[in-house]
Amino acid sequence: MRDWSPRGKKRLKLASVETIALEQLIQSTTSRETEEEMDDNLETKGNWLPDDLLFEVFLLLPAETLCKLRCVCKSLLNMINSLGFIEDHFRQSERVLIAENSFHKENIRSPFPLPSDKKNELYFHFWDIHSGKGHKVCMPDTLGNIKCILAACNGLVLAKIAKNGGLVVMNPSTRNHVRMPLGTIGFVQECYAFMFSHFTGSYKVVHLFRGNSRNIRCEILNLTTRSWHAVDGPKSGEFGLITTHRSVSAIGALYWLPQIDGCNHVVSLGFHDEKFLTVPLPISSTKNDRLLEIGGSLSFITHATLNLIQVWILKNGNWLKRYSINRLYDITGFIPLCASTKEIFFQREEGYPLLHIYNFEAEEMQEINFKGTNRVGDLYMPHVKSLVSWDNPQLQ
Repeated sequence: MRDWSPRGKKRLKLASVETIALEQLIQSTTSRETEEEMDDNLETKGNWLPDDLLFEVFLLLPAETLCKLRCVCKSLLNMINSLGFIEDHFRQSERVLIAENSFHKENIRSPFPLPSDKKNELYFHFWDIHSGKGHKVCMPDTLGNIKCILAACNGLVLAKIAKNGGLVVMNPSTRNHVRMPLGTIGFVQECYAFMFSHFTGSYKVVHLFRGNSRNIRCEILNLTTRSWHAVDGPKSGEFGLITTHRSVSAIGALYWLPQIDGCNHVVSLGFHDEKFLTVPLPISSTKNDRLLEIGGSLSFITHATLNLIQVWILKNGNWLKRYSINRLYDITGFIPLCASTKEIFFQREEGYPLLHIYNFEAEEMQEINFKGTNRVGDLYMPHVKSLVSWDNPQLQ
């Protein structure tokens, strides 16, 4: 078996990886060329390119392009589908905002071939955070009418299908998807979330809901068995509104800020023991503070003063202050959206521009000309355009 890691020794002759591969993709739809012949053709064009360099070049390509390149030949299919490649590609995947609601649109650009007779396709809508530009991706016909996206994690989305059609777990970039049953229905106050384990690379879906009583109930969906099971919910009084803030999956647990402001603790749900606990915060939260995942760890982004935002990281049960963002102007209206190890993205509560990016190393705040609604945080959620799937161990 070919070793598709940067240490592989085999070389491929390629002048332009993407150009030749796309040529082969077009030819494969009209010719009877075998996969072996396509492999041979791919290796006879252009200049020699070592496997390790080919690996690094392909890491720079967007997920939608890689999905097309997988169709060219077995060599590229094996490389792109390898766990090592998927993991490395995820680490530098493009971060975008994805609309919570799907919509219909005609004559839209899609990374996948669209039949000419399709007049009312369903699409996911993305906003590139750095450029402020939007684009759309067509959904598979088999999904039916998606009502809304409930949660996103590592490139996967959890969506609800209209008219009690159940749930679907999907990667919009690869269009791979699987249907799941709905959780307990009939509750006005409820929320869904993804929970991810870095140790096993597996996922679970969590459903919190509140009935007539003050107690919050919880059930968890196993993606392998596609079945729900009930677990003990959080203690009475630990939560306010369960829809106040989105949950965050980090370090083998799911975390919530349980109140709009004035929180002295976060509520956590363990991935493996499926038990609720509380974790004290370093300081009491304000209304625009948020929990985010940064480099696999839980972070608490808090507005310490009018001009100061602090970034705390939870390590081994203790909060460590990692960054301080000092500005000469009022930044209390800057709401954290998502973050990486290099930068953090903010939505502005009022005024323009709507989005800002702060670079931790350069200590600079950049304004983004985002031509969209001023309800970014309400209508969009952070998303990573990756090749990750729910049915194979990833990112262990």
